[in-house]
Amino acid sequence: MTRSQLGTNLIPNTEAQPADKRKIRRSLLFVDVSNEENVQRSLSSNTDLVIYDLEDCVPLDHKQVAKDNIIRILNLERTTNSEIGVRINSIGSGHEVEDLKLVLPSDKVEVLLIPKVESPSDIHFVCNLIDLYATEEGKKRIRLIAAVETSLAMMNIREIAQCSDRLDTLMFAVEDYCINSESTRSAGFPELYYARSLVSNAAHAYGLESLDMINIFNPTQADFEEECKQGYRMGFSGKQTSDPSHIDTIHKAYCPDEETIARAVAKIKDFQARTKESLGSTMLDNKVTDIPYFKWAERILRRARISGVDVDSLLA
Repeated sequence: MTRSQLGTNLIPNTEAQPADKRKIRRSLLFVDVSNEENVQRSLSSNTDLVIYDLEDCVPLDHKQVAKDNIIRILNLERTTNSEIGVRINSIGSGHEVEDLKLVLPSDKVEVLLIPKVESPSDIHFVCNLIDLYATEEGKKRIRLIAAVETSLAMMNIREIAQCSDRLDTLMFAVEDYCINSESTRSAGFPELYYARSLVSNAAHAYGLESLDMINIFNPTQADFEEECKQGYRMGFSGKQTSDPSHIDTIHKAYCPDEETIARAVAKIKDFQARTKESLGSTMLDNKVTDIPYFKWAERILRRARISGVDVDSLLA
């Protein structure tokens, strides 16, 4: 199977994913809504999800400016089909109710990112306000991302992951987690393996997606590529950034490689052929291939398709 057959130029696909499918968000781009230059750059970004931030990106003395601008920003014309979301201020901050009252009536908001989630009650609070202030369509459309960024959140992650049908993603928020847990990072971030793995594993256990940590320290290109690959190997669905120039690197890292795609195609074809003949398990790469391996192959090909690979022609 050649590179041209796989379409591995990996031009990011900016078309919206099917509405009836759970979304795989390879990239999340944070945008400070009080910074007009960053806002304008977001309108042409090929990120899977753009999050207009009312929380950490916005200094305290700019909070009101952010609130005054958020609806105008949500309604700006765009050249891509990125999902549009808002990170509200944390529950208990004193800003969260006003944030939600502002953005929930909008027909542009598809995602709400809830920061500093520590228990299911934080998610339930937001769901109650969605039911109060969102349009009827919004009540069906809006999905939630829970930011896991404290030690207590880690302890309660099982309950958080199961608490609402609107919740579809867990996000590891590294900066606050390191402050809260008094963790100190070193090269390769071995201190964070447990926390990151816990978030990824909880997401897989309860049918959610997961977003790996942001890096705000201007890593070298090589270091950032390795960091993205590390997150992919740990099972994350995608990665966060506040730098639009990172998006293509993230998308490339979160696309399965040629060998993995070829194995997935072989598994799908083998399973389909054997199902038609009513045969049982078979051996592929010296492994018994059955339903779990078939599901793995489906997910690999779905991720490849989102990344621009012509999967249908490979399966033909």
